[in-house]
This record gives sequence, structure tokens and C-alpha cells, in this order.
Amino acid sequence: MKTLWFAMTFMGLTIASSNPAASQNLEKKESKDIAAIKQLASDGDAAYNRHDAVAIGGLFLDDADFQWHTGNVLSNRKLIEQYFSESVFKNMPMEIRHTTTIKRIRFLRPDIAVMDGTIVISQDGAPENEKPLLSVLFTSVVQNKKGHWHIAGMRLMLPISQ
Repeated sequence: MKTLWFAMTFMGLTIASSNPAASQNLEKKESKDIAAIKQLASDGDAAYNRHDAVAIGGLFLDDADFQWHTGNVLSNRKLIEQYFSESVFKNMPMEIRHTTTIKRIRFLRPDIAVMDGTIVISQDGAPENEKPLLSVLFTSVVQNKKGHWHIAGMRLMLPISQ
């Protein structure tokens, strides 16, 4: 009897897990999270372009870290915010633009994802063929806490010259 019950339970779980409706619900949830993570990147571009260090800091978890392409590491949200305020935005002209392109998002768990892409810093209104001021690769670990995605860690890297 126990064997029959176990077999029926196993089959029921197998059928339920292969149910297309259940799969679609997972895709909808993941799609919602992908949209939220992409919005996080868009919010980062907007905050940078406004030179808003507080908004930049708000993208990160309190214990996040941020490693520049130079190797320097900022170890928490307050230091990230302070650095952008005092070092990055202090004398930066308003026409400097930050553009993030996400190449890949991979979920490690439902609440943790890795995001890879590029960030280009350029001058607004510059000719299309003009080389950007800076172009870096990035990898970010993002985490959903209480329904909101934040950056837990970010690494900037210079691409290898071809």
C-alpha cells in the first residue's frame, strides 16, 4: 500500500511539474523579474545622467560592493554614494551620458541573478563615429529583497583590445 501511495504521489508530482500552465507561470514570474532587473539598469542610467549620487546609492544593497575597472573597491552603499558625489559627479559636465546594455541575465535562485553587459560613457551630441570617453564590461550580482531588486556587487572590466 505504501509503495502504491508513493508511486501515485511521485507520478502526480511529475505530471504537475510538466504541466504547461505551471511552466507558463514560472515564465511569467521570471519575465516580471527580468523586466524589473532591466529597469534597475535604466534607473542607473537615469541617475547617472542626472548626476544623482543618492539615487545611484539607492540601487545598491547596504552591504554591496563596487569594483572599478581600475581595481579600486567601494565596500558599501554609503561609500558608493559618497564616491559618486565627491569624485565622479563633482566636476562632470551635464552632457556626459551613461548607457547600459544588458547582454545576459542568469538566475542563480529566484531571488538572485547575475547580469552581464556593457556600460558606455559618452558626450551627449557627439558624432556617432566618435570614440566614447569610456567603454567597460560589467558583471553584477543582483538580489531581490522584499520585492525590490538591488545590486549586491558590481565589477567593471576593460575589454581586451582586439
